[in-house]
This record gives sequence, structure tokens and C-alpha cells, in this order.
Amino acid sequence: MLPTMGQEKITVRSIIEEKVFIKDEIKLMADEKQRPDSVVRYDDKGQRASVHWNPAAGPEVYYSDYYKCWASTSSHFYIYLWPDATYDVKYNSKGKVETITYPDYGGNPNDYRRKEYQYNTNGYLISENQYIRPINSPSSPWVHIFQTTHSYDSYENWVGYRDYYVGGTVPELTYPTYSARVDSQGRIVYSEEDMGPNGSMPINGRRSRFCYYIWYYSDGRTPNAKVENNNPVGNDNKGSFDVDVNIPADSIGNGSITVTFPEGFTLDETNTSLTLDFAGDFELKITKQENNSWLLEIKPKTLRSASPRAGEAKTMLHVAYKVDEKIKRGTYDISVNSILFETKGGNYIPEPAITVPAEVNRWGVGNEVVNAPAPTVYLNAQAICIQAASAEQIAVYSVTGNKLYETTIQAGLNTINAAQFPQGLLFVKGSSGWVQKVLNK
Repeated sequence: MLPTMGQEKITVRSIIEEKVFIKDEIKLMADEKQRPDSVVRYDDKGQRASVHWNPAAGPEVYYSDYYKCWASTSSHFYIYLWPDATYDVKYNSKGKVETITYPDYGGNPNDYRRKEYQYNTNGYLISENQYIRPINSPSSPWVHIFQTTHSYDSYENWVGYRDYYVGGTVPELTYPTYSARVDSQGRIVYSEEDMGPNGSMPINGRRSRFCYYIWYYSDGRTPNAKVENNNPVGNDNKGSFDVDVNIPADSIGNGSITVTFPEGFTLDETNTSLTLDFAGDFELKITKQENNSWLLEIKPKTLRSASPRAGEAKTMLHVAYKVDEKIKRGTYDISVNSILFETKGGNYIPEPAITVPAEVNRWGVGNEVVNAPAPTVYLNAQAICIQAASAEQIAVYSVTGNKLYETTIQAGLNTINAAQFPQGLLFVKGSSGWVQKVLNK
């Protein structure tokens, strides 16, 4: 019989490359953009258990030409029905798979098995029910034995399921239960399963009650770390920002982050600290490096407090810095790089570098000479308009510091198509040192 959970790299990549998915009336979830490149599974000790490639974004039912059998997904990974069975498949009025009946050669060869699928008004799978009856007694009633229910968030992103044994009038919950978190793009970035008090099938040679998954996408952006609350430098010559992480604290063994400042900037070690969500479990060690860089190491305390496994992204670190009073107004790039988290099992979760635009925005400072007025920047309909006195290079940044666009503007009125940028606050920076904000609606 084929494996029922979490196909490994060779198997699943073969399925994808053979293009065996039927993507018409029986495909339940069609958003291919949500599929990650890979998902790494860890046990409850933080040891890596397996790697899954291109798993499904949500529950789906399809026929696999590769395995010559019907398959469905639960917890994003594939469950294959018995490949030598004769299937009786019926569809509802919208072309969705409604029932699949087949001889249960993989379980009890004396039974028929029947799966029924229910959908919400938008066509998303909300429950699966399994029934059995003796194979030699077609007049016998179907016995309801198992139910799976699926849950969605307010944007109808699939985020979890629960399995139930059906006994008497009240279904009995059986494990696993599953939950997931999605980012602002609707992409799952973290998920976990609770296999119950007796644990799962052996993982890494031992039974593990919990296992969790870190999701990686082919665009190279693993959205587990980001910068928030980027505060500009004022007349006190101080600035700060926060580093948020989307990994539960109890999954992290160690962590390290390097912050590289431009010339004239220094880390404010006194006011750089872990937040309350992490200070109870970790200690922060700060070490000055070469090239105006500081290494920030997050190390676990001997006694760690209990922390929730699931929840929203948490602010881990508050980074404060000082700016030399001779630094002129403008925007300067701070690099948050070499971001690396280590699980308790010794596996590493690297994160891409983040560029933080540090805005030096003093007012009424006598020792600062402004040679030319900054251009006027404003939004007009779907265009960012820049009225400049002279030609120079400009760049557009997101609020998290990602460079979105770069070009050369000329003296006079310049326009940039704003539709190509995400909605929200944008920073427009000129090579002469000025920076302006614009709200893209």
C-alpha cells in the first residue's frame, strides 16, 4: 500500500512533473501561487523529520494517472486510495466530486468503503465522511465510521482540519488536529499537528506528539522575519526599529542577527533588547564586529518558561541606534543580515537579509546645510509625481525596507506608475540625500 502521509522528494516531484492533477471540474483549489517550493517537517524536539515538495494549498480530490488511483489531501499532504480498486465516482451539480466508492483492499478486503465530500457555497471542501459495509452484502446499510472537518479563515484560506471517530450520537475526536498561520499574501508560513497523548507514527525513531512545519517559497522570501516600527532619527540623533519573527519561541534553540550600519551610525547597546515575549526564555549577547557591524546572539536560558506553540508573529528584538550629529538629512540603508535561527534539534532556518531605510529627519538644526530644496512628491490618481529641480537617481522602498523600483528623474515633472507597488506607505529616496513619504491607495 502507498504511504498515507507526507510524500518525500522523489515521489511528489514525480507527480508534479508528470502533471497528473486534473485541473478542471474536480480540482477543488486552483491557486497555484500558494504552493510552496518545499516544507520542512520537525518533531517536538526540533529535529528535522522530513522534507515535502510542492504540497497542496488546501484540500483537493483528484485522480493520479501516475499511481492509477484516486487521491485526496489532508494537512496539505497526499493520501492515496487503494490503486487496484474499481472506483465508482459521482459528481454534484457543480462538477465537484461528491462520492467515491471502492473496495477497501488496503484495509479490510471484506469491506466496501465510501467517501462523501461536502462543500460550502463557494465550492470549498468543508467535510469528508467515510462509511463501510460488507463487500458481499450490498443490501446492508452503510456504517458511518469517520469524519474530517476543514476550517478556513475570513479570506477562505484553508488553515486546519480535525478528524473524528463516529460512535453513537457524539463523534469522538481523534488525532491529529491541525492548524496553520498565513501571511498578508495568504501564504502559509507555519503549521503544526497535535497527534494526541500517544504520539504519532515513529518520527526519527521515537513517537512525537507534536510536529511542526516551516514553509519555504520559490521566490526566495521565507516570511519568518521582518522589520516593523521603523522610527526615524529626530533632533535627539536616535532611531530604532523592531525585528518580528513568525516562528514560535519554543521551536527556537538559538538565533543570531547581524546589523550593519552606514558610516556615522552606531548601535545603542543600552537600549537594544529582547521584548517581553522572548526575554523570559532567552538572553541577548551583543558583540561588535568589523565593517561597522554588530552581532546580536539570542541564546536560551537554562530554565525556560512555557510558551504557546501557535499565535501571530511576535516582536523579538528592539534595535536602537545613534547617529553622529554631523550626518546630514536623508535616508541611509541599514542592513539586517545573516539572520539565522536554529531549532532545538540542531537544524537551521536561514532568513533573507532585510534593508531598513533609516530616515534622518532633523528640523531646525543649525549645523546642517541644505544645498537644494527637496523635490515635491505626491500621488495623483495612479501616478507618483515628482517635481524636481535637477536630475538625480531615485529609489522607491516599501515600509519594510525592500527596494521596489529605481530610476533616474529629470528636472521638472516626473511620473511613476503607482499600480506596480503595494498599497500603503512608500518611501521615495533621492541620491542627493532627501526622502519623502507617499501613501499609495
